[in-house]
Amino acid sequence: MAPMDQTPPDLEHLSVAELLRLSRAILRELRSRGTIRSGNAPAGDYAEFLVQRATAGTLAPKSQKSWDVKTSDGRRLQVKARVITPENPSRQLSPIRSWDFDELVIVLFDDHFNLTHAVFLEKAVAEAKSRWNEHVKGSWAPAEKCATCAG
Repeated sequence: MAPMDQTPPDLEHLSVAELLRLSRAILRELRSRGTIRSGNAPAGDYAEFLVQRATAGTLAPKSQKSWDVKTSDGRRLQVKARVITPENPSRQLSPIRSWDFDELVIVLFDDHFNLTHAVFLEKAVAEAKSRWNEHVKGSWAPAEKCATCAG
C-alpha cells in the first residue's frame, strides 16, 4: 500500500471519458474487496448531465422531487440510468416513487461508460409498463420490458 502522504495522480489532464473509465475500475476494485456492493455510483449523475446537454435544459436542484431536468420548452424529465456489465447484465432501474414529471428518460451505459441506449418515454407509456412494488414503495421502471431499450 502507498504511503498516505503520497501525492495523488494528476487527473486534471484526463478526458471525461478517461475519468469515468478510471472510476469504473476503482469501483470494480472496491467491489472485489467487499467495500461496496454496487458499481453504479456515477451513472445517474452522468446520465442527467448528458440529458441536460442533449435537451439544452437545466438540471433540477439537488433535492428536487420527481424530475431531474427541465427542457427549454418546460418538459420535466425523470432520468433513470444503469450500467450494464458482464457481471450484472440486469437492466433493472431504481424505482419511481413519484410520477410528477412529463417524460421518463432511460439511459444505459456499458461497462466502459459508453452510452448504449437512451430513450424518452411519455409518462403514460412509462407508467403503463411499470409495476408497483410494495416493498420499495415505488414502481419499477420499465427498462427490462421496454422494446426500445432491448439490445
